[in-house]
Amino acid sequence: WYGISCDDEGYVTGIDLRDNNLVGQFPVYTRSDSIAVLGIPVPESHWYFTKYGLANLYELKTLDLAENKLTGTIEYRPLYNLRHLSYWDVAGNQLSGVLDAQVAPSLKYADFSNNGFTSMRRFEKYKVQSFQTL
Repeated sequence: WYGISCDDEGYVTGIDLRDNNLVGQFPVYTRSDSIAVLGIPVPESHWYFTKYGLANLYELKTLDLAENKLTGTIEYRPLYNLRHLSYWDVAGNQLSGVLDAQVAPSLKYADFSNNGFTSMRRFEKYKVQSFQTL
């Protein structure tokens, strides 16, 4: 697939869709509604019922979604599963909200510039020392 890299075992290791005219919500996860079928309501905050999305790409190392028209917030809890993600670029989108320090624990490079984040204070406090750029 265009912009998708996989390892020999078929796991997605890279997504490069920079400047690709992507429009819509940041693709963190899609909740599984299977538990709702049982009559148990699933609140939006229950990310652990994730079935699809970036949160399940456990071998992902690089994510470049810069210079698109992605909106919404970046929820850190599902992305905390991305233990191998070391490169993340979402510059030049329309993302907003608070960026948390717990997002993707292995990051070495990140670019979140030219978005509408209201706060990166916790992220900067705990992550910036080892970063090449913000």
